[in-house]
Amino acid sequence: MTAKEILDELKPLGRESYKRVLINNHGVKEPCFSVAISELKKFQKRIKKDYELALDLYDTGNYDAMYLAGLIADDARVTKKDLQRWVEKAYGGSLTGAPVP
Repeated sequence: MTAKEILDELKPLGRESYKRVLINNHGVKEPCFSVAISELKKFQKRIKKDYELALDLYDTGNYDAMYLAGLIADDARVTKKDLQRWVEKAYGGSLTGAPVP
């Protein structure tokens, strides 16, 4: 499974009402599909851990993909350099409080 395939699956799951809340109240930026975390956790269950896919998802810059990347990151393989790069790209919403830590 590739990051593009994941993005293609995530896009129709987004909700405009949730997007307004994320952008207006939580500092989330576009691109953002605004997929519910409960839906992202279904992807996590299916994918389990995937180091390379996590890196690719985070690099898309899409908020939903970045959040999912944190859920599927393989703790045993993620390097300090990877985490530093993620911290530098993290912004608003739950990125700074959930997947990146």
